[in-house]
Amino acid sequence: MKGIYDYEERLQRYRRVIASFGVNGEVALRFLDHLFSLNLSVARVSKIASHIPALLRLIHFDLKDAARSDVERVVAAINSNRRWSAWTKHDKKLILRKLVQYAKYGSCDRSTPIPPEVSWIRLKVKDDESRVTPEKLLTPEDFEALVKAADNRRDKAMLYVLFEGALRPGELLSMSVGSVKFKEVENESGKCSYCVISVRGKTGLKVVPLVVSYRPLIEWLDDHPRRTDPDAPLWCSLAPNHKGERLSYRHFRLIIKYTAKKAGLRKEVWPYLFRHSTLTALAKVFTEARLEQFAGWVHGSKMSARYVHLSARDLENAILELHGLARPRHGIDVLQLAACPRCGCKNAPSLVRCSFCGFVLDRELAAKIEEENRHMEEAIIRRIENLERLVHTMLNSRSVPQE
Repeated sequence: MKGIYDYEERLQRYRRVIASFGVNGEVALRFLDHLFSLNLSVARVSKIASHIPALLRLIHFDLKDAARSDVERVVAAINSNRRWSAWTKHDKKLILRKLVQYAKYGSCDRSTPIPPEVSWIRLKVKDDESRVTPEKLLTPEDFEALVKAADNRRDKAMLYVLFEGALRPGELLSMSVGSVKFKEVENESGKCSYCVISVRGKTGLKVVPLVVSYRPLIEWLDDHPRRTDPDAPLWCSLAPNHKGERLSYRHFRLIIKYTAKKAGLRKEVWPYLFRHSTLTALAKVFTEARLEQFAGWVHGSKMSARYVHLSARDLENAILELHGLARPRHGIDVLQLAACPRCGCKNAPSLVRCSFCGFVLDRELAAKIEEENRHMEEAIIRRIENLERLVHTMLNSRSVPQE
């Protein structure tokens, strides 16, 4: 069975393309083999290989004889490419440096010196060059539109878990049915239901409690074609020919793009944006240590500081509060359960009706139903009035004496 990313197949495809670049292609293929000897994973080597064909098209010199002027021309071409993001350019320059290092010294491990021809290459990405900026993050309204546009219970539950859990795509797609445990906790409001998911991330096994995703997950598991098999993939294909098989990353990415388009979102939406959005919101209220634990980073990671910077710890609102231009905010922009005004039960924020008592939670729908009821009542009143007039007419006509 193929993995979610099909790394092996992709790597072989890249190797065939690289082999067509003559002498430099041969060097690049040996470089990829060398990376495996350094204990890099197939996933990592496949990603590196994906950048090499574009690099080789820019290289018009033998890699082992590379001069600084040759490298400068390649770096200039990378930096001036408007189609590549800041991080794509970063990756290509890093791989160029490693490739030249290997071509000249036969190794690119940590003990191998970096040749002066490439040691000058700047690899730092500025915050303002990043793909993610505050205005590009998903808002609760954006997420609600995505959920409403979802085609089925699988897609809806998948969006909830991805967003609430701030999961990496690989963590999400590698989940099995047995990765979800449903639980209850009792407090002053009574019993509350939630679930705990287990995922394997970059730093090992990670356990994440989810509250808002509880009901969408239960509903999806009711429809799951292999719900009784704990080893079955949680996110599986629904296509007749592949029903029950693990969803591939390519298919998952298409679902995200299609749903965003259907929801009418004008901003770019990609799988990692869900993680960025949730972690940025949580950075406003979590300590950096708690954020590291939730996100699955090693302690002391620079990533937590990045999200704290992106969220600005709610600096804008704090300044406005200071000057009396805004009321103090006590909520955060993450998924939270909505209490039903009638029965008090907690519901997922996207539900239009309470899942327990049926009360209408969506304000627009409530207004629409109220308007329809008003029109219906007016129509009934008009019909009654017409009937009354008809009855009066009939009675009056009978009371007229016959000649």
